[in-house]
Amino acid sequence: NKSLAAIAALIAIASEVIAAAVNSSPQSLNAALILLSDQYAAATADAQRLAFATAAESLIATTNAVNLAGIMLEVGILVISLVMLRGVFPKWVAYLGIVTGVVGILSEALRPVIGFAYIVFFVLEVIWLIAVGWRLYRLGSRASPEFSPSA
Repeated sequence: NKSLAAIAALIAIASEVIAAAVNSSPQSLNAALILLSDQYAAATADAQRLAFATAAESLIATTNAVNLAGIMLEVGILVISLVMLRGVFPKWVAYLGIVTGVVGILSEALRPVIGFAYIVFFVLEVIWLIAVGWRLYRLGSRASPEFSPSA
């Protein structure tokens, strides 16, 4: 189902665009916290230090909050995996993607609660991505001569 696959890809891509737009990466968080720390250290009044400490706490709380972009990505993985069930991918890759999508949605929604258990989802996602990449590589190596780069 090309339409469903396109919608799933759009959802997954949109999630990454949203994540980039809100600077949800750890690097941007670290840079902001370092800047706030420097400003806190340079502050001369208690009110200034309180403002910088509050800003840092807000930033940390926002980062630990449920991430809509992460949930969207997992929905994309789930839908893509459902499409894979009827495609050229092995069934186990599709089922692994379905499990990854469901566990990912729950992990993103419960991230503030589950803490380090979030790693389970991350490992599943890495395994699924490797399996998909490997299958795509294998499909590309079996392409007919008229589609090869040298033709």
